[in-house]
Amino acid sequence: MTFSDLLQVASERLGVEIEDAGGAAGVEIDGAPVILQDAGDLLLLRAGLGPLPAEGREALLAAAMEANWLYQGTGGATLALDPGEGGLGLQKYTWLDRLDAEAAFKTLERFAATAAFWRRTIADFVATPAPAEGAATPPPAADGFRV
Repeated sequence: MTFSDLLQVASERLGVEIEDAGGAAGVEIDGAPVILQDAGDLLLLRAGLGPLPAEGREALLAAAMEANWLYQGTGGATLALDPGEGGLGLQKYTWLDRLDAEAAFKTLERFAATAAFWRRTIADFVATPAPAEGAATPPPAADGFRV
């Protein structure tokens, strides 16, 4: 699969036109803005998740680091501080040539669901700071893997 193929599949499945802007494209899926980027043989998915709260920042970062452990709370993506925005970001690389249309769209859907989960988690931390231990780890999905 190529980056152009992926954009075509996503456009068809989502019912929106996703335009290639020089190797990058943006789309909103269930309220989660996602950037798709052509990285040669790889696809980079990334999403800004919002600013970190002043109160509860350490607890949120601890929960994010726990979620990164073996990707158990990130669906194979990585949470990190976005040096440009100063907030938390989510990113995932995957090999384009290993994706068919179904796998590509599922990867995009799962990434968007993970981004939406972490956006809600950050909003919850802003509203009510939570304790670090297990505070933001989502429950396992039906297939046994967490989002």
